[in-house]
Amino acid sequence: MKNVFADIHCHPTMKPYGQSFGRDTGINSPKTNNKTSIWHYDPPNLPDKILNFVGGITRFSQTNLTALGYGNVGLICVSLYPIEKRFFNNHLGTSKVSDVVNNFITGLGKARVDFVQSVSDYFGDLEQEYAFLQQLEGKIYAISNQQYRYVIAKNYAEIEALLDENDPIFTIVLLITFEGCHALGTGIDPVNNPCNEVKVLANIDKIKNWPNKPLFVTFAHHFYNELCGHAKSLKGIVGTVCDQQYKLGEGFTDLGKKVAQKLLDNTDGKRIIIDVKHMSRKSRLEYFDFLASEFPHEQIPIVASHGGVCGNEQDRHLFVDEEINFYDDELLVIAKSRGLFGVQLDERRIASKPELENTKGEIFRKKILYNWARLVWRQIEHIAVLLDSNGLFAWDIQCLGSDYDGIVDPINGYWTSEEFQFLDDYLLKHAYNFEKSNMKNMQLETNKISAEQIVNRFMSLNVQEFVSRNY
Repeated sequence: MKNVFADIHCHPTMKPYGQSFGRDTGINSPKTNNKTSIWHYDPPNLPDKILNFVGGITRFSQTNLTALGYGNVGLICVSLYPIEKRFFNNHLGTSKVSDVVNNFITGLGKARVDFVQSVSDYFGDLEQEYAFLQQLEGKIYAISNQQYRYVIAKNYAEIEALLDENDPIFTIVLLITFEGCHALGTGIDPVNNPCNEVKVLANIDKIKNWPNKPLFVTFAHHFYNELCGHAKSLKGIVGTVCDQQYKLGEGFTDLGKKVAQKLLDNTDGKRIIIDVKHMSRKSRLEYFDFLASEFPHEQIPIVASHGGVCGNEQDRHLFVDEEINFYDDELLVIAKSRGLFGVQLDERRIASKPELENTKGEIFRKKILYNWARLVWRQIEHIAVLLDSNGLFAWDIQCLGSDYDGIVDPINGYWTSEEFQFLDDYLLKHAYNFEKSNMKNMQLETNKISAEQIVNRFMSLNVQEFVSRNY
């Protein structure tokens, strides 16, 4: 297969789908210069970068298909996301002024904000975003003397064929996921108008029969969804205006267990894996126990699609030690399940405040790229050393889970997916340093692999192998 990069969590539909509201709602424009096209190329200009530096606001497009192609990204998990009402029904209220502010922060368009504020069932929004993605599938575009297209894969055999190294067309292979099981029809108004259990379970049957079954779904998200507790996730301006407190940190509900059971049911080979990102720590531990009790004879992989590590006694000062990130005991469970851990390229998740300050300040591009890639490398290295010390293969769960276009604050220098080619280069420098200085400390001989192998696994191979086993 072609040597392309993989990203297990990004949102290429979020901005163009949002911009279609108030115009031709739900129409993916075939014109690449239109903001409602998934191909619309919108790299950050200087004012965009200044706004991001100052306020952590990312209004430019990060994972449009053109940027993905330019960055040699050929395999992605598209995260569909029906935005929760409470994201916009917040402390700002629902006035025209608040709509303008919400639009400014997210770049989704005022009409999209208005729609989300009035939505009564998230499932219809999920279906419409999926339909939006399907519209331009297979259409070939000639961009900068290269032909590009995207295809939504149905199985791994199709992925292998699509990534044939002899194909002159650069094909971006898409796998469907979605973020937050509120998308199944829960969480609109848990207190006054609880969800309809029968309808929610029926919606799982519907998504299992889509032409492109989701590979995995992120079970929780920013707000209580009547299924399980969530971790605090919002910071900065958004965290100030949005209230996440209701049921924050709680565990699974009875309905949540039924939904998990139905998603994981493998009748007709239609299992949908569960992504534990955004679950509260209590919910994550309950989910691990649930797998052990309900599926004792199966090895069901656990995915954390986009996150960071909390660290331990030796290196906790380097990382963000908060419940939204992952503790060492959880990383071991993920590894033993043959799962995946996507490293999120978000300043708010990847390093502690002191380390962010230590990383900033450079003005030369090469130094910027080197320093910020080091923060990604530390995530990779922490997991590797932990797994090695517990007798496990050290390098096969780490992968890229950027969360780009998911309203994140990207690490400096790597503004969009177009820069992933440089991330590959600069991670290799850090991997070489590890190979020379620290590889000898690895306990298992099988973990003493080359720097090139380590980075190739992170940028591509681990995802390919995971998909080959599970799709």
